[in-house]
Amino acid sequence: MRVLLVGGNNPAGPLPDLMRFLAQGRRARETNFIGHPFAEDLVRRSQLLHRNGSEMVERIVPRERHWGALSYLGDLVLTSYFLLRLRRQHHLYVSGSPHFALLGLALRRLGLVGRTIFWTHDYHPRRFENRLLNDLYLRLDQLVAEQADWNWDVVPTIAEHRLQRGVRLPAERALTVGDPIEEQEISWLPPEEVPRGSVLFSGLVGAGYGFELLLAAMPQVLQREPQAKVTVTTYQEFPRALRRRIRETGLEEHFDVLGFIPDEGEYSRVVQRHRLGLALYEPRPGTHKRYSDSRAKTYLARGLPVVITRVPPIAAEIERAGAGIVIDYDAEELAAAILKLLRDDKFYGRCRANALALAQEYLAQRVFGDAFRRMGIDL
Repeated sequence: MRVLLVGGNNPAGPLPDLMRFLAQGRRARETNFIGHPFAEDLVRRSQLLHRNGSEMVERIVPRERHWGALSYLGDLVLTSYFLLRLRRQHHLYVSGSPHFALLGLALRRLGLVGRTIFWTHDYHPRRFENRLLNDLYLRLDQLVAEQADWNWDVVPTIAEHRLQRGVRLPAERALTVGDPIEEQEISWLPPEEVPRGSVLFSGLVGAGYGFELLLAAMPQVLQREPQAKVTVTTYQEFPRALRRRIRETGLEEHFDVLGFIPDEGEYSRVVQRHRLGLALYEPRPGTHKRYSDSRAKTYLARGLPVVITRVPPIAAEIERAGAGIVIDYDAEELAAAILKLLRDDKFYGRCRANALALAQEYLAQRVFGDAFRRMGIDL
């Protein structure tokens, strides 16, 4: 099978994982990945990765900072340019956003691709403040969801919300396929090598991602654990206003802002050196985190128990597995959860073991293998 993937090329995104899965054991004869940066990404480049057996060729085009609709148009223009360079038909087309899914439908009509998968991992019921623009986005989502051969949704709440909007899809065409964990990601340090007071906040730090809640909780944590220290990694620019807040509240020596870590191996080593990870999504109306997967899987794969708010669907799985602590969006609850994992070694040990066990459920071989079996595609 010859497969074409088109979507975001952020290393934390799922399409690069799917490409590696298809390349392993030559599950696909040939895989081509056309990737573009997300709006928040610091690394601004579009790329074509062509993989045929052990041969891999990469072409890169530097990109501008994100200019909204103009950048989305640029994505489509560059995708067309890369397709002209490939000059071949594909049996399967996998897209990671509505505008690329629409392109896939056009390519299918032209006979350039066989069947299409619309993999929704960035669903926003209120993506745009402009009502007309947001309605256009939801109509586009409905069009491509109804016309694609299969829909992959990273969480089941996406299909539930579509159903509320009147989008009814046959069960055999709507699959839940979450963001996977690759086998090499599951790596951890012995507990005695993990600094006792180490806390990790990895991800976006903008409104809705809980960094303000962490700032409110840290004074309570430090009253009982003065050695506690938070490491911050993010793939966006760390705002000067937050640096000022940290300094003004006297927390500067308890925060280590590393920012963006481009090397995946180094990033993994940073994660391993922490006792727990934070995923503090705010339950604001219309938040897209109710319809997306979470940074929590990155923590679980390295043996970090997770403190997570009751927003993303994975919170229920973490609670069920005992792989961390699920809280309401409350500073006192957050402080108590951090202190519990920092101070109670037996509880921490149980959560750590459960985190690693839960991570096994999200391995790419299991996630993708099950999806293709349900689709009736033999790899």
